[in-house]
Amino acid sequence: MFVIPDELKEFLESGVAVIVGTADDQGRPHLGFVWGLRVHDDRTAVTIFIESARAEPTLGDLRANGRIAVTAASPVSYRSIQLKGRSTGIGQTDEADRARVQRHRDAFMTETALVGDSPAVIRNVWMEGDVIRVDVDVERAFDQTPGADAGNPL
Repeated sequence: MFVIPDELKEFLESGVAVIVGTADDQGRPHLGFVWGLRVHDDRTAVTIFIESARAEPTLGDLRANGRIAVTAASPVSYRSIQLKGRSTGIGQTDEADRARVQRHRDAFMTETALVGDSPAVIRNVWMEGDVIRVDVDVERAFDQTPGADAGNPL
């Protein structure tokens, strides 16, 4: 199990772009945006939120094999981190979860505005509506920032 240090927790819970990647049992990949990443208190797990309208390919993969990769990247610095692990639960959200998702979306729009992206355009990245909670045990983490250290374990 990988333990997420304080500095990485702060990065993961900021206005970064977060992408989830899964694959079915035949190796066909599925990916998409996720929102509101939250690091658990024990620092060995995270929760992400997937839009219900776009969730089925990812959820199908997770039900079949549980394997998941979550990549967070800063639109400003290009710093990128990938977490790999297994889904430990899929569930409904509550009001606090939905508020977390909205805070992340607002922070993401602020980050992308710093690099010249229009908030009106960025707003089109997500769909309004319900989100589904996915809990993930983090087994490994990697530096994916472009450069000489890309791909190295953290």
